[in-house]
Amino acid sequence: MKLNVKNSLGFKIIFTGLLATVLMIPLLMVGSLVRERESRRNEAVKEVSSRWGYPQHIAGPVLVVPFRYTYVEKEDNRKIVRTAVENAYFLPETVDARGNLVPEKRSRGLYEVVLYGLRDLVVSGSFTSPDFGKLNIAREQVLWERAYLAVGIPDTRGIQQGIKMNWDGRELPFMPGVKSMGLYESGIHVPMAGLRGMGPGRHQYSFTINLRGSSTLSFLPMGKETSVEINSSWPHPSFTGAYLPSQRRVGDDGFRANWKVSHFGRNFPQEFVQSQMPSEDVIEKSSFGVRLFLPVDFYQKCERAVKYGFLFISLTFLAFFLFELFNRLSIHPLQYLMVGFAMCLFYLLFLALSEHIGFLPSYAISSLGVMALITGYSAKVLGTQKRAGAMFGLLFGLYTVLYVLLENEDYALIMGAVLLFAILTAVMYLTRNVDWYRIKLGPQGAGPAVEG
Repeated sequence: MKLNVKNSLGFKIIFTGLLATVLMIPLLMVGSLVRERESRRNEAVKEVSSRWGYPQHIAGPVLVVPFRYTYVEKEDNRKIVRTAVENAYFLPETVDARGNLVPEKRSRGLYEVVLYGLRDLVVSGSFTSPDFGKLNIAREQVLWERAYLAVGIPDTRGIQQGIKMNWDGRELPFMPGVKSMGLYESGIHVPMAGLRGMGPGRHQYSFTINLRGSSTLSFLPMGKETSVEINSSWPHPSFTGAYLPSQRRVGDDGFRANWKVSHFGRNFPQEFVQSQMPSEDVIEKSSFGVRLFLPVDFYQKCERAVKYGFLFISLTFLAFFLFELFNRLSIHPLQYLMVGFAMCLFYLLFLALSEHIGFLPSYAISSLGVMALITGYSAKVLGTQKRAGAMFGLLFGLYTVLYVLLENEDYALIMGAVLLFAILTAVMYLTRNVDWYRIKLGPQGAGPAVEG
């Protein structure tokens, strides 16, 4: 018996499924293009930041006091006493930082970069006299003349002007670099050659710094009590790191955030020697701060939209298949493929337009354009304007749901699950009486045989 492939239900289902799978290739290509464009954006951000200032990370001040120690080493069966120098580190009792974060937007081609100027950041607090006994260091081993205060700043190019440290009423100029500190890779320091005469009790310090950076500003909780207050006109802050602000206010006119952090929340002590220095990873884990967040990251939304591509193409093919089933139509596989390519084109249009006019306008133009294209094509393929209108309604519903899914990432999973359940329920209801063994597609077929 000759097999009529054209009207074979099984062949149509298998071939349509293969077409939907083949259309994953252009979807994957669009996804790759999204990642490429995002990479270009990141390169543009890095280039602009390299000329202005990288994300800044303020740590300190820390009192660094070198000391001399001796150790015994064996050489040719002889014991030789050698002398070496190591640093002792003393963290402040209190750190209080208050400043204004002034945002600036810069463009590099199509891409926007968020930069900032940290204006008049006043850092103040107190130190207690170093207790070398806790570190088993004799006072005669201490090299007071080499002592200094160090402040860690990753990109010192962002420092706008000279800085002076006020130490117990005396003004001492900062110098570039952190010498052989070991705790920070870069920053500034104040020589404290007169520290030998420092009496017991607390000693007050303060300094004011103006600093340029990009995207993120963070701090390390170096004091027993660390307090940071940042004010900014940027309305979209993203608070990052190990601690959230204890108080914050965010509005259209900007934000104000205040952190209060105790040394109990970090995993390194108030004083230590260089050989006992905590690892960089341990120190960095206690950092906190704020990122100036760009609220519309259309590359992320484009990539998420592409992930729904196969599902949407499959649902659209299912709708055409049901029209074919219930209306004794014969839709050619090439016509399915044309509709699939149109749906793939949506993601490319969405990406291209987003870079110029933003998320919402680009989504509206792309989705309406593709819906109009498929609806016009469906009027001929499905035979009547009424069926084309039903297809438009389906597409409108799908793209509306996709928009909601992209805008509500937290609820995307439950909304997607409910949508699929509703669609499966509708398909099962519509086909509940179909006798699948007797079906042949096409105008000469038997149509969907249903039970009485």
